[in-house]
Amino acid sequence: MPFAIAPIRMPPFRRHAAGFAGALVIASSAWAGPKAVVVEPAHFEQGEVEPGQLQKFEWTLRNDGDAMLGIESLEPTCYCTTGKADTWSIAPGQSTKVRVTVDPSDWVGEILKGVEIETNDPDNKHVMLDIKMKVRPGIAVVPPEMDFGAVPANGAPPRTADIKAAKERPFKVTSLTSDLAFVTVQQEPLQTDDRVGVKLVVKVGAGAPAGPFAGKVVLETDDSARPRIEIPVRGQGPGGMAADPARILFESAAAGSELGVLKLVGGKGVKVTGAKASSPALEALVQAQPDGSFQVRVKLAAGAKPGRVTAKIAIATTDPAQPEITVPVMGLVK
Repeated sequence: MPFAIAPIRMPPFRRHAAGFAGALVIASSAWAGPKAVVVEPAHFEQGEVEPGQLQKFEWTLRNDGDAMLGIESLEPTCYCTTGKADTWSIAPGQSTKVRVTVDPSDWVGEILKGVEIETNDPDNKHVMLDIKMKVRPGIAVVPPEMDFGAVPANGAPPRTADIKAAKERPFKVTSLTSDLAFVTVQQEPLQTDDRVGVKLVVKVGAGAPAGPFAGKVVLETDDSARPRIEIPVRGQGPGGMAADPARILFESAAAGSELGVLKLVGGKGVKVTGAKASSPALEALVQAQPDGSFQVRVKLAAGAKPGRVTAKIAIATTDPAQPEITVPVMGLVK
């Protein structure tokens, strides 16, 4: 015999309770904690580039969560790539710029370079930002600039730069000059299995002024795409304040380890007012000495994550001609 099932009617108080429970479920689904969001596309197609031209890009990293978003590390995918963030801690609703520079000088053809950002967002722990580009077989300058650091009164040892191109694109240097009277430059032929060009030998001689100096070496060539090449040259002449050593390199160190002491020498009457690391993996502490000089102790932070560190220590001074001294720091946290 056919039969029907009557609909079950929920008492009013139970209907209200069910609706309240649903509201609780919806409320609990709201985002809790930091949320890393890259505003622009994380992958960028740059097209064709010349090998001697630095490629600069920037992204916006926004925190769409309700807790502080922290950048724990920012690692380039290649030695030819650098990256930095304007700030490493991002409040809810706020953002920071991530700036990436790629030097394609050592490459020909299609390449993919970028940086990997590690954050404290548990659902987006690793953020990859990368750029695809095709490097023309043009004239490469390696390195693209020269920093002589602290230069003694009698001058500094020479540094070299390779100006090279594919064998299918030979070129000649028609003129070679320096705009600094105390900087000299000479050229030597350069040839490898697949490249031709010149090797520049650049020397800072006696006569460098006290404090920071900056100039350039200028090449003129018969290459229509690169008729003029400028290589920035900078350093610190005797008499100004300088950091000794000029850079800190370490092979492998554990979190919390001391990396070294930077002695600030020269710069009579100049004071050091602070020191700041560009990476949260590093700590820098200014120490005034009894003789009136200053030191900066550099160590790995106790919470430094394993991996490669490529950063800088920015040392602030009271010298208006030299308000900041920069010391590169590179190594591996084990």
